[in-house]
Amino acid sequence: MPELSSAPSPSARPERPAPSRRSWHRRAARPVTWWMLALIVAVLVHPWIPQSRWLMVHMVTLGLITTSIMVWGQHFTEALLKTRLGDETRARQVTRIRLLTAGIVVTIAGMLPSWPWLVLLGALMVSAALVWYAIALGLQVKAALAPRFVFTVKAYIAAASLLPLGAVLGSLLAFEAGEPWQGRLLLAHQILNVLGFVGITVTGTLLTLWPTVLRTRIDLPVARRAAHGTTGMLIGVLGAVVGALLGSPMVGVIFLLAYAASFGWVVTTLVRLSIQSARQERTVPLPRFPLLSIAAGVAWFAVAQLGLLTLWWRHADSLLSSSLLAADVQQLTAPFVAGFLLQVLLGAMSYLLPVTMGGGPRALKGSLGMMSRFATARVLAYNLVVALVVLADADGTVADGAFSVLTLGTAQIADVGSWTRILLSLLGFVVLVSFLVLMMLAVRASVRLRRESLPTPGIGAPSASTPQASPAVPAPSATPATSATPASSKPPASPAESTVNRRALSGVLVGIGSVLGVTALGTSLDRSLGTGVGGDDGAGVSPAGSVTPTGETTTIAVSMAEMRFSPDVLEVPAGDSLVIELSNDDEQDVHDLVLASGVSSGRLRPGESTTVDAGVIEHDLDGWCSIAGHRAMGMTLQVITGERGSEHDHAANTTGADELARIPLDLQSAPGAEHTLYDARLPESSGPEQRLTLEAVDVPAEIAPGLVMDAMTYAGTVVGPVIRSQLGARLTVDLVNHGAMGHSLDLHAGQVAPDQAMRTIAPGESLEYAITTDHAGAWLYHCSTMPMSVHVSAGMLGALIVPPAGLAAADREYVLVQSEHYLVPPGAPGAAETLHEGALPVSSAKIAAEQPDATVFNGHATQYLDAPLVAKVGERVRVWVVAGGPSRGVSFHVVGAVFDTVFKEGEYLLAPENENAGGAQVLDLASAQGGFVEMVFEEPGTYTAVNHSMVEMERGARALITVTD
Repeated sequence: MPELSSAPSPSARPERPAPSRRSWHRRAARPVTWWMLALIVAVLVHPWIPQSRWLMVHMVTLGLITTSIMVWGQHFTEALLKTRLGDETRARQVTRIRLLTAGIVVTIAGMLPSWPWLVLLGALMVSAALVWYAIALGLQVKAALAPRFVFTVKAYIAAASLLPLGAVLGSLLAFEAGEPWQGRLLLAHQILNVLGFVGITVTGTLLTLWPTVLRTRIDLPVARRAAHGTTGMLIGVLGAVVGALLGSPMVGVIFLLAYAASFGWVVTTLVRLSIQSARQERTVPLPRFPLLSIAAGVAWFAVAQLGLLTLWWRHADSLLSSSLLAADVQQLTAPFVAGFLLQVLLGAMSYLLPVTMGGGPRALKGSLGMMSRFATARVLAYNLVVALVVLADADGTVADGAFSVLTLGTAQIADVGSWTRILLSLLGFVVLVSFLVLMMLAVRASVRLRRESLPTPGIGAPSASTPQASPAVPAPSATPATSATPASSKPPASPAESTVNRRALSGVLVGIGSVLGVTALGTSLDRSLGTGVGGDDGAGVSPAGSVTPTGETTTIAVSMAEMRFSPDVLEVPAGDSLVIELSNDDEQDVHDLVLASGVSSGRLRPGESTTVDAGVIEHDLDGWCSIAGHRAMGMTLQVITGERGSEHDHAANTTGADELARIPLDLQSAPGAEHTLYDARLPESSGPEQRLTLEAVDVPAEIAPGLVMDAMTYAGTVVGPVIRSQLGARLTVDLVNHGAMGHSLDLHAGQVAPDQAMRTIAPGESLEYAITTDHAGAWLYHCSTMPMSVHVSAGMLGALIVPPAGLAAADREYVLVQSEHYLVPPGAPGAAETLHEGALPVSSAKIAAEQPDATVFNGHATQYLDAPLVAKVGERVRVWVVAGGPSRGVSFHVVGAVFDTVFKEGEYLLAPENENAGGAQVLDLASAQGGFVEMVFEEPGTYTAVNHSMVEMERGARALITVTD
């Protein structure tokens, strides 16, 4: 077996190197054990932990993986560079790991209660530990004399340099930037940390660890050639991160292909080493668990890369900013974390821990054997569990077929509900816990065998007169490999080999049988209890009732398009389980399906599909699309059993809150601290050529003190930015949809065919809308996607100002856009169907009944009471007014002032200095009309601009103007 000895430095004290080295390993590796135990606790209590999924993932990636890399990276560096650091450096190394552990704890402490600044502090502490680690390795490289395997250590340094950037990007996710940045940051974060830091570190390590585990040799030139792959992987990571942050799928996919090709270059060498090892004669079997676990982890890493490539390539025809959302990226968490990271870590530790314990060949063989107990069954069962869980969340016939093959035709994805997921997860958890159990047994076995056996000179055991050198990790030899015996000339299998083969076959049967048994039990429970396919929270369980389940399943395909479900009446025998094969065949809009029982499909973009398990149907159920306004436009369905639901059934699905109840407003308070004052000043002209971008985004927006609306907006504000153009100018607007549903744009000042310019674009898409502003006026722009009233009421409107020719300059110019808003009352049906916690959705019922809750200027009822508009005595003040709607007009009046100029819908109603000395008291505008008024204040004081339709003023259509000398 090839071995890279760690020759002691001249200054080292020969009498104590081994105990010092082992002592350092014990102290440095303690956090790894702590994180393993903490992970077990987290898994057991995760239903009661906020953000438990995030917590468990980061316990693995930061706690287990990152800490292990720092421990074993230092160990391998010393072995590969043939250096030995002095004992005085061990304390610094332990301190570095403690800094890392503290940073992880601080990060978790900030993430669970959602304290983003604490998360950022933790990320900086983690980054500091990794920078320290990279510098330390660099100094060791500089001090090494003619190191042969320096390329591996350089890979460690490059990989460690990536994690600080990945950690900072990850901390920014805690600030909830929203899409598109949430998806972009998460993708870049995972590329840097998983593909970069972990992927490059693991790949560089395998060039030396894999031949050691295989007990074969690798030529130094071969290792150096293969190591070029880690350089290609680094380039691929950096390019893919740029593609993620820029929102360019094409750039990302190109560099991911480069990364995959570079990884494949290294894997080719690893495969050749495996073949070389298989042809060698050996009397002692290879340690089975490290080989199987590491190989399975590498295979999952390749699969996860392919999955990311496929996922990203599917969105190459649209914008990354909205099409590849955070939820999309999270689909790869299981392959990367459970499939790749955990298996490589446990496989490597199952080999390295016995080696570092030392104790001679007998102790090493005994501890390695204990770590490999039931290896085939454990690895096979675990990988089948991960594969089935991943496939259960996938769509398409390929996933269905693969799931059927892995379960030997005994189950389909449609059979998988919450019980199946829970039982499969428990089986995988048991396999992982078995590693800890076997690790403790391996330690006991090593100690016992060391006590029982006499010291035997040779590999791994000290002679009677020579102190034992520290147990270095065996590394590849630079000498050519010994010639291998051809497979055809191998002697017949020995009894030991036959026993191993029988054990392997038994392990295969046990592994497959355990997974099939658990899957069969889970699907049986899902069918009998009616648990939903879409999750593991039990939300799909049918309420207990008098109907006896028939054990039969009714499957119905339902299409969503043009604000309709087709079919919209689903006939199901009472007691049958209902499975809905739901597809969004709409070319533009996002849709979903919500049943009155609580089962939901989740939002589907155009072209997407899913399977919804409605559970056992005991009575009639209503269903609808929960996207704002879609239900009001008739997007509903009914599940009919033939046994019409009782009044009790109906009452169970309703609440006592009146959906038309008026929401009280507090018009005496200041806006909330989160509200940003809308700048009412008319912007400067942008000249004859103007191009701008309007981004459709969903935000929680306060429209009155304490009243937050689940808003759809242009540029993040209820009432989008004021656009100013000039007569005859060319105006080009790039609309980018970052929202959760389809949106569009209608510029009233333009003369264009609406088919293309005003078409609805799906999330992630964009369009160019160009007009020439040939006519003067105060024009409305708004979203024209149906239901238009909902989109406008939700905040998607604004003003486009085109001043008339020869308009004299005014001392001050303001723009006020009136809009009315209709919200679902708390506790009423639909109040919880919101994208943002604490916000209220738009009420289609109130829009139809014309019962607004608030009528406001520029998106908020009291912002200009708290921060009034300003003017001075004698100044000419021009106020542009647009009645944005969706339904109400405005009778604009300024209390205490007289208008000497009135311009409405492209013409003067009252010209300045008219011969009749006439004045005006209001500018009356119907919905979507606009104009301006001018006045000169003669006395200082506070004036009030109102909608003189008094009921609208009392709903918030009011602004103060403070006039000073």
